[in-house]
Order: sequence, then structure tokens, then C-alpha cells
Amino acid sequence: MPAPRTSAGRAIREELVGLAEAARVAFAADAVVVLLAEPGGEPRVGAAVGVAVTERPATVEALGALLPELGAAERLHEPDLAACALPAAAELARCGFGAALGGSLRIEDGSHGGLFALRRAAGPFANAALVSAFARQSAIAILQRRMRRRTASVAERLENLEALDQVALSSTSFEQLSVALNACVAPMFGAAMTAVMVWDEQRSILQMVAGSFGADEKTAASYQISVFDSSSNAARVFATGHGYLSNDAAGDPGILQDYVDAFGIEQLLSLQLAMGGRPIGVLHLANKPSGFTVADIQRAEQLAPRIATVVELSRTMFELRRKQQLEKVLATVAVSIASGRGVQDFLIPALGELSAAMEAGMIALVPIGSEPIVHRARRVPDELADAVLQEAKAGPGVRAYVIGPEKAGDPGRAVYCTPVHLGQQRVGTLAALRVRAEPFSQDERLALARVANLAALAWGSERYQQQRAELARLQERQRIADDLHDDVAQIIFAAQLNLDSILEHDGIAPALAAEVLRARGLLTRGDAAIRTVIHQLSRPAPSDLAGRLAAVVARIEEEFVMPVHLEISAAASAAAKDLSRPATDVLLKVAREALVNAAKHAGPCSVAVHVDLDTRGELRMRIIDDGIGINERRPGHRHGLASLRRSMQGQGGRVRVTRKAAGGTTVTASVPV
Repeated sequence: MPAPRTSAGRAIREELVGLAEAARVAFAADAVVVLLAEPGGEPRVGAAVGVAVTERPATVEALGALLPELGAAERLHEPDLAACALPAAAELARCGFGAALGGSLRIEDGSHGGLFALRRAAGPFANAALVSAFARQSAIAILQRRMRRRTASVAERLENLEALDQVALSSTSFEQLSVALNACVAPMFGAAMTAVMVWDEQRSILQMVAGSFGADEKTAASYQISVFDSSSNAARVFATGHGYLSNDAAGDPGILQDYVDAFGIEQLLSLQLAMGGRPIGVLHLANKPSGFTVADIQRAEQLAPRIATVVELSRTMFELRRKQQLEKVLATVAVSIASGRGVQDFLIPALGELSAAMEAGMIALVPIGSEPIVHRARRVPDELADAVLQEAKAGPGVRAYVIGPEKAGDPGRAVYCTPVHLGQQRVGTLAALRVRAEPFSQDERLALARVANLAALAWGSERYQQQRAELARLQERQRIADDLHDDVAQIIFAAQLNLDSILEHDGIAPALAAEVLRARGLLTRGDAAIRTVIHQLSRPAPSDLAGRLAAVVARIEEEFVMPVHLEISAAASAAAKDLSRPATDVLLKVAREALVNAAKHAGPCSVAVHVDLDTRGELRMRIIDDGIGINERRPGHRHGLASLRRSMQGQGGRVRVTRKAAGGTTVTASVPV
């Protein structure tokens, strides 16, 4: 029969309509009806969605006849009412329904009832195992309403509420906030631990914050669920606004079992956190030895608004602090560029500060044709870091994506890449990796884009300074050449003329003439040497591989006082003219690294550099020494050739190192031309 038209009945219906709508979506049902039955009384409608007013009396009567069956079985799933042997099922089929799913309502005050999902056509229901969870949540909502009616004028005083007001002000991270909340709230309910989940409105997900349930960072970050996932107690509580409890979490189909195991949950109470009527997250209490009751939900709801305020205020403060830190990093980088500091000097510390502010596992500046500048946290796996770096090298445009958790303990990841442009030319990519499935915010993306622009400015400034230094060097060489030509060369030429005039005098003694001739020959040789120097000083710096490699060898010989034999075949010299500038730069870096290693670690030895074409037509450079080689057991991490090997791979080439048992090392770099 229809529910009595009382204010209490209307209030209960209002409590249950949202749950009934959520259940209809979860089960893909056409209708959901909640029936309430007092001990010895007639069943009445708690909520009914999807049932026309004209068919409601007959439907309620047929469902009321099913309540005894449901009470005995706890759960009914009849995918074909026409074939069901229960008499009440036939009545329900005559009402126009083909399938029914029911869960028993067990209420602590002795009343009972059932939640029924109905379909017009025969067939199984989606998520049928969740009917018990929806029925339990409906029973909790009914009992809460009755308890409020009896105790509406009594406001229970909860202890230690004043401590909550200090939590937001004293916490600097969600992990600290979780620890403080656990210390304040869990003892009030006899629970062992608490957890907070916050709502990401843009992605419609609930994310557990760090430190919840005392779990490690990865496990907490992996608990990320859609608010539309009806199999999650957190999603149902958030979507409906009704609390949920289970004192047998390990066997509850309405709680995600992976996370029951991951967090060690035995008993669980969950309720919505809302501020100003707007839901902002979910609060969980776990592991009360005596078990949770609806009275605990009632008490927790009195505390929830204050906790919601603390969580929302803390989240706002954390975001403001993050913005402040980002602005500080950007200001530091700008000042460093203006002061003329080298890119390597200020950029690596800046990337570290930027990573800390964004809680990013890695931030890397990946130039085209050279090694990346990387700040990386220890918790980032090698394969993940390498994958992001390779992606940054290959992808020239802006890229942003999030890969969500796949299981408990998998935090997922978020990646953002933005190009670095110098004028109209892309000179690299700035890549950021966060080892949890939280996308980079708009403020963080803007900060990364500004860092990319500042890095381009720094590179441009550094290149400008190098060009100025090179121009100054060339100008100084030309000045020296001009001075030698104008002064020394002219003086030598004048001396030659004077000696010639002496030789033209009649009567000069033969012995004296011989001495004058020898002096004139020395002057001629000096003049030739001076003009050679003038020619070399006036010649522009070499830009081809042969000239630049010769300059590298000369600097190594001068720096380490080590003779180096250089041999470049004519075919290799001709082929090197078609080699790209980045490939040439990498070859020169390999040569310098190998020569420095030989000078430092090979001991007294002879060193040779050979450049030729191999049998496949690739340009091949070999740096060969006959020294003792590098001690592979020496402590510390060596970056040199391993780093250059990756750079060479980016140019389609390779680097190999071979050592002989009796001593001697050969470094071979090959690149296609």
C-alpha cells in the first residue's frame, strides 16, 4: 500500500530517492523501489523511481509478498520472472516487469525491508553483487533519519575539536595533514586510522591524499576512483551524500577488495565531506575493534563540516604555496640570466627547485643534438625516466597526458612536454614527469612554459657571448697579424734592402760579403716565418671536421703535454663535408672525452686518432692508446662515454669501447654520412 502522507515519511523518501536513482544507474534497471516494514506492520514505500503512479499499488503489493523470501535469502536475483516458481513473481510479471533483483534491509531498531531493482525485459542485472551494499546504505540512511528525529535537539560535544582548527595552519603537506587528522579524529571513534579523499572536479575523480591510512606514497596515490564507479563505497558515498559502514570489509562487494588488502582494512566507515552544500571529498574511519554503528556515522556527521573546512583550507594554502615557490624559481632563473651566469651553473639547481615545488619525479631540458640536463628523484624507475626522455627527443610539440593507476600500489603517472624555441627554431624540449596520476595544473604548465622560454633566452645569451668572444679572438688575431705585417715584416724587409745595398758597394772584402750574405739569408728565413704566422692568424677558424678535430687534438696536447698522432683520410675528409653540425659536434665530444680519459687513466702511452670510411661507407673515428686503461672497479658513477653513446644514437650512429687483455683501449665512433 502507499506510504502514509506524514512529514516523517516524506523526509525518509527524500533521504532514499538519491540512493534509489544511484542504484538504478548501477544495475541498469528501469525502476528501483525501497520498501519499509515495521515489525508486524504493512510494508510501505520508502522510495520509488521509474514506477508510474498508476502501477505503483500493484507493484508494491507484489514486492511486499516477496519480502519474506528476501528476508530468508538476504538477496534475490530473478532474471526471468515469467519462469519463476514464486507466486509473488507471477504477480510482479503481470505488472509488466520481466526481471527483479532484491537486497534485504536490516535496520538496528528492528524494522526491516528490501531494495528492489526491476527491469521490463527479462535478463540479468549489471553489478548484481552490489545490491547488498545499496540495501545496507539505504538501511543506514533510514536509521539515521529516525535517530535525527529523536535527537535533533541534542548536540553531542566531541572532544578535541579545538585541535582541528590548528591542523590546517600547521600542515605544509597533505601527508602532515593526514597524520594530524588521524591523531585528532581516530581516537574519538575508537578507530585505528583515518583517510581523506579529495574531489577533482575537472576529471570527476576522488583521489586519496598522501599519508591516508598510514600507507606509503605509492599506495595512497594509487587509490584514485571515478565518482561514477558504483562498486566503490567512496564513490557511492560521495555521489549520494549518505554514509556507509561495513564491519566485514574483506567480504563486502561494495568495497574495492584490492584496497582492503593494500590498506589492511577490517572495519570501515565512510561519509561525505561537504562545505557550503558543495561536496569536496570523503572521510574514512577504519578498524574499530568493536565494530562501527549508525551512531558513529551520526557523530561523524557532526564533525564532518569542520573536517571539510580544514581539508579545503589546507588544499587552498598548499596551492598558494606552490604558486609562490614557482614564482620564486622563475625569478631566480631570470636574475641568473641577467647576471650572465652559465646555463649549467644555474639551470640544474633551478630544475631541482621546480621539481620540489611541483612534486615532480623528474624535470629535464632536452636539447636537440646534445645531452639533456636532468633533475631526477631517486624514486623514478630508470625505464620510466628513459621513456620520457626519448619521448621528449622525438616529440617536437606540446604533449600532456595522464595514465591512471591499474592496481593497488600503481600510482600511475602524468607527463607534460613543451618545446623550447629560440626565435623560430626549436632547440629542445622541456619535459616534466609526476609519478602519480595527477595532471599538471594550468599554473604549473605556465611555469614550465616560462622556464622553457627562459632556457631559450639563456642559450641565446650564452651563444651570443660565445660569438662575441670568438669575434674578439678573431679581431685580436687580425690585429696581431696587422702589427706583425706593419712593423716586424717591414723592418725585416728594410734590413734586407740595406744588406743588398752593402753588397752593391765596390771593393767590399770577400769575407765581409760572405757574412752579409749569411745575415741576409737569416733575414729571408725570418721574413718567411713571420709571413706564415701572419697568414695563419688572418685565416678564419676552421669549420670542417678535419680542422675542428685538429684544434681539439692541439688543445689536448697542450693541456696534458701528451703527443697525439692525427690521421684523416682524404675520403673521410671529403665525406665529412656532408655531415650535419650536430653529428660533427658529437664526434668532437667523443674525441675529447676519449683523449682526456687516455691522458688521465692510461698512464704513459702513445695515442692516435684515425678517421676514415669503414666497409659500410660510414664515417669512422678511432681513438687508440696502448696504455693500462681505466680501472673498471674504481668507485663512483661514470657518465662521459655512456652519455655520449646516447647522443650518438640520436644521430643514427654508435660508440664502442674495446680493451685488450695486455692493455690498450680503442674507442670507435661511427656515424652515417
